[in-house]
This record gives sequence, structure tokens and C-alpha cells, in this order.
Amino acid sequence: MNNQNLINGSGVALGDVDGDGWCDIFLCSLDGPNKLYRNLGNWKFEDITDAAGLTCVGQLPGARLSRTWMGTERWIWFVTFSGGGARLYLNDGKGHFQEDLNAGLRARTGSTSLALADLDGDGSLDLYVANYGENSILRSGGQIATAFVNGKEVVTGRYANRLKIINGKITEFGEPDALYLNDGHGHFKAVSWTDGRFRDEDGQPLRGALWDFGLTVQMRDLNGDGVPDIYVCNDFATPDRFG
Repeated sequence: MNNQNLINGSGVALGDVDGDGWCDIFLCSLDGPNKLYRNLGNWKFEDITDAAGLTCVGQLPGARLSRTWMGTERWIWFVTFSGGGARLYLNDGKGHFQEDLNAGLRARTGSTSLALADLDGDGSLDLYVANYGENSILRSGGQIATAFVNGKEVVTGRYANRLKIINGKITEFGEPDALYLNDGHGHFKAVSWTDGRFRDEDGQPLRGALWDFGLTVQMRDLNGDGVPDIYVCNDFATPDRFG
């Protein structure tokens, strides 16, 4: 009732977290602790959440899993949060995880999905985080302030970037996504949307971040030129993005 964006749900990730050859299951929860189930074989599972350090109670998570990390083969865990951005959990190789607080990923965004690829060709995985919105504003009855600027009514206050008055109607937008480059040691730095890396459909550099409702993102080499491309699926009136 307080945040309609949570209707989108949370996430699930699959992978062999302890190296025993069986696929384990990580389930995120919006109203309780997350759960990591170790696969014992023969469709038997054991709850090892507390021992693994992945409970994350009451933090509104989603989940994505990646295997390759700095040239090694061990599972790491990226978890996205509504109002908490993305977080990185490192595995000791035996299914015990600890959050890397120095990864540089903490944010207040309502993050929903992520994808990994080597975007700059340095051999390390870079990270794209799709953001939807920390909360819903109009659907959840948020308080809105407006003012007249040069004879035109505009939204003011904390929601000025996410709410626009278009043809006399208030329209809600999401939050800008984030692209992080990896320095090869697990430290990530967000890049600018307006430094010329990203261009519009006319080939011109973006003049500002795109305030979209980001649902999910994938990075693949879609045109066969040897470098990964980015496809972002967005919700509502915000269009999908491909670059």
C-alpha cells in the first residue's frame, strides 16, 4: 500500500555456491529473510542462509548471480535492492559470503536487475544496473508540490526529476540506470551519461540521464562486432533502450 513498485516482486538466482557440483537456489523476499538452499542431491535441499551470510532481512532485495570474477572460477553474488542499489557479496569458495563494502556500488536507487560484461576490453567484468524507482509516487499517493516558473507550472521538491507536467497532466518517470566500470580488483566506478559514451538515435551525445522505469537488462554482442551491446527493457511509457 505504501509503495506500489514492490508489486514487481523480487528475484531468484541459481548456481553451485559451494563447489559440490549441485545447483543451489537463492530466493529473495520482500517481507522476510532471504533464503539460500543448498542442494543435497536427489531433490533434497538444506537451508544454509544464516551460515552463508545472505539473510538481508527487510531490505527489499532482488537477486542476480555471476560466476567469473577477476579471472577465477568462484561464485560471487550481486543483489539489487529497492532503495539500496546493488551490493556485492564475495564467496570464500565454500558457500560463505561477505559483503564487499568497498565495491563502490551503494546507492539509494530502486534497482531491479543487472548484467555483467567486459565493456572496455580490459579483461574484467563491468556492471550495468537497471533502476526502476525507489518508490511509486502517484500510485502510492505521494505528496506533490508545484510552482509556476516563467508562467509554466512545474513540479518542485524531491520529485522534480521524476514528475513532469505534460499537456496539463502529471506524468511519473523512474530513475536513471547506472553503468559501473570495474578496475580489475572488484572496485566499481559509475560513468557519466553525458561524457560522450552514450548517444541518442541521431548519434548525438546524451544531454542528460534517462529517467526510465528499468525492469531488466542484458548485455550481449548482438551485431557480431566482438563487443557487448546493451539492451534495457523498461516499463510504462518509457521506451526500451538499445545501444
